Amino acid sequence: VSMTTPHLSKGSADGVICDGEVSCNRRDGVSRCRNNIQSGVLSRRNFISMASINAGIILSTSCYTASAQEPEFSTYPKGQVLLATKKDASEEGISGLFAGAAVSSSKTIIKYPLDTATVRLQMPKTPYSISRPLELFEGCFRGVLLPLLSNAPGGAIFFAVKDASKSALLSAGYPKWAATSIAVAAALPPYWLIRNPSEVIKTRQQAGIDGYDQSVFKVVRSLANSTDDISSSKDLYTGYFENILYAYPADVFKFLAYDRLSGGRKNLSPSEGALYGAISTAIAQLLTTPLDVVRNRAMAAKDDSDTDKHLSYVNSLYTIVEEEGLASLWSGTSPRVGKAILSGAIQFAAYE
Repeated sequence: VSMTTPHLSKGSADGVICDGEVSCNRRDGVSRCRNNIQSGVLSRRNFISMASINAGIILSTSCYTASAQEPEFSTYPKGQVLLATKKDASEEGISGLFAGAAVSSSKTIIKYPLDTATVRLQMPKTPYSISRPLELFEGCFRGVLLPLLSNAPGGAIFFAVKDASKSALLSAGYPKWAATSIAVAAALPPYWLIRNPSEVIKTRQQAGIDGYDQSVFKVVRSLANSTDDISSSKDLYTGYFENILYAYPADVFKFLAYDRLSGGRKNLSPSEGALYGAISTAIAQLLTTPLDVVRNRAMAAKDDSDTDKHLSYVNSLYTIVEEEGLASLWSGTSPRVGKAILSGAIQFAAYE
C-alpha cells in the first residue's frame, strides 16, 4: 500500500505516528490504523519479499518501528511512505496469482511462433530457412498446450524464490549484483524441475521429431502407456542441467541489465518497464544464443544413440563448431531476439 504524508511528525517507543494517520502500539502487539489511509498499489516483488522474509512478524502481528520495517515501511524523499498491512498483502497475493497466470499465458501465446522458428533453425541439418518464412512458421503453434499449463506455476516458484532470496541477501549487506546472481541461482533448479518435462515435449514437437509429430494428447498418452516408467520419466528430464546452465547467465544478464537501465528504481510505469525489459532481455538472449542451441539439441535427442544427448556442454559446443562451423552456434538469432523483445516487454511491464 502506498501513501504520501507531509512528514513524520514523531516516533515513540510505543510505535510510529504519521501526522495522526497511522498509530502502531508495540505493547499491545497489534497495529491500529486510524483515520482514512489512502490505498495504493503493492508490487508483487514487495509482497513476496515481505511474506517470505517477515513471516514471523506477520504471524505474531508484532509492530516494528520505522527503522526496523525495511520490507514493509520505507521513507523516501519528499515524505513518501510505503506501508504494507497483512490484509492488503493477502488480497494482493490472490489477485497476483490470477494476474500472473494470465500474463504468463498471454506471453507464451504471443512469442510461441518465434520460439518454434528458433528451435527449427537450431536443429542439425535443418531443412528450414529464414528466407522461407511460410515453411518456417507452418504449424508454429504445435505443442503450445503444455507450456501454457506449466509456465504459470513455474514462473510463480521462480519469482517467489528469487525475490525472497534477493531481499534477504540485500538485508545481509550483499551488493546488489551479487544478491541478484545468487538469487537467480537459487530459483532456477525448482523452476526447471516443474517446467522441464513440458519443455522437452514442446521442443520435440516443434522440431518434428519422430513420434512427436502428433497432438500433445497422443504424445502424453503414449508416454503414460510406456512399459518402462523409469526410462520415460528420465527422458522427460533430458537437458535439465543444460537448461539451468543456459538459463543462469541469460537470467543474470537480463536482471542486471534491467537494474542498470532502470537505475534500481522501484514502481516504474508499465511503459518504462516494457522498454527496459525489452532491451535487457534482447541483450541477454543474444549473448546466450550458443547455449540455447546446445540445450535445444539435447532436449530434441530422443534416442540414447543420439550424440547430442550424452555430450557435455563444452564438448557439444566444440562438436558443433568442428562439424558445422561457428555460424551454427548463432542459428535462429533473428527470431530469438524478436521473441526476447516481446517477452521482455510483457514480463517487466506486468511485473512493475
